[in-house]
Amino acid sequence: MASSYPFPNNVHVSSSVTLKLNDSNYLLWKTQFESLQSSHKLIGFVNGAVSPPTKTRQFVQDGVSSEITNSQYESWFCTDQLVMPWLFGTLSKEVLGHVHSLTTAREIWLALAENFTKSNNAREFSLRRSLQLLSKKEKSLSTYCREFKSICDSLSSICKPVDESMKIFGFLNGLGREYDPIATVIHSSLSKVSPPTFNDIVSEVQGFDSKLQSYDDSSLFQPSQRGRGGRFGQNRGRGGYTTRGRGFSQHQSVSPSQGQRPICQICGRIGHTAIKCYNRFDNNYHTEVPTPAFASLQVSDDSGREWHPDSAATAHITSSTSGLQEAKAYEGTDAVMVGDGAYLPITHVGSTTISSAIGEQFLYMKFSYVLI
Repeated sequence: MASSYPFPNNVHVSSSVTLKLNDSNYLLWKTQFESLQSSHKLIGFVNGAVSPPTKTRQFVQDGVSSEITNSQYESWFCTDQLVMPWLFGTLSKEVLGHVHSLTTAREIWLALAENFTKSNNAREFSLRRSLQLLSKKEKSLSTYCREFKSICDSLSSICKPVDESMKIFGFLNGLGREYDPIATVIHSSLSKVSPPTFNDIVSEVQGFDSKLQSYDDSSLFQPSQRGRGGRFGQNRGRGGYTTRGRGFSQHQSVSPSQGQRPICQICGRIGHTAIKCYNRFDNNYHTEVPTPAFASLQVSDDSGREWHPDSAATAHITSSTSGLQEAKAYEGTDAVMVGDGAYLPITHVGSTTISSAIGEQFLYMKFSYVLI
């Protein structure tokens, strides 16, 4: 028998093809199996490059023609039958049931390709749909990242990778409103000459999330605490948002527990809030707790201009540099989020000192301001 076809009978297939073919790993399995076949010069038996010879051939002797067994076919048949068990041995039980009756390696290969190509189209649609609907919601950020990357990896495994820009958009879109500040900063950075990669974006969001988690919810409403912000806890700035880092709203304040009576920020009495206080618009009202009262009272400086300071804020806002001392241009990337959700750019930073007479007392207040 001629030996024109290779016959490597000492190959350990399982060490080269480590996957059992199933409904979700066809392309990965195909890559491994093709590599094994190519290394032993047998790839033609599955991709069609090697055609089977005829089973018989014409033989002429003493002018008499007859058909005899083709030794080339016998050699091809032996090698083909070697490749078939390689294929069978790398299929899962479910997949093997679809192809066990086929008689050549080429037939098996084509049947698998046809079956899984159709499956991959359906799987691509399902995966892209899942990616579109995925959102963080009540999950932890690490869980959300893991699920997002898993879907993207599954699409890559069927040769349908997600474009980098669409990956970034989908990831940010699923985070939710709590992450709007960092998402806004990231969106502005995408227009740079060297935009951040998806992995860079994930790292930035993880850093932002770590800072969010560092703000203990239990510390946002603590009526018994005093100091800066008086008896109103650690909440800084109006609207229930902290102002740690200009332009970034971090955490909404926690409402008083059921049955707990509110404390007025103007007069300091228990039982009502500042919006219902009779002294709200009385500029001459003098409270025994002056610090929180500054948040609602008007103060006039020596030139007669009225200011509305909030002593619990870390920064203040003004629209003119005329009232600031040593104002200088701001070169950072932060912005200020206002009530309608819009972000206003910061143009200058500076500080000023305000003095005002209330009753028989003079109050001197120094604040940092940002110009928008």
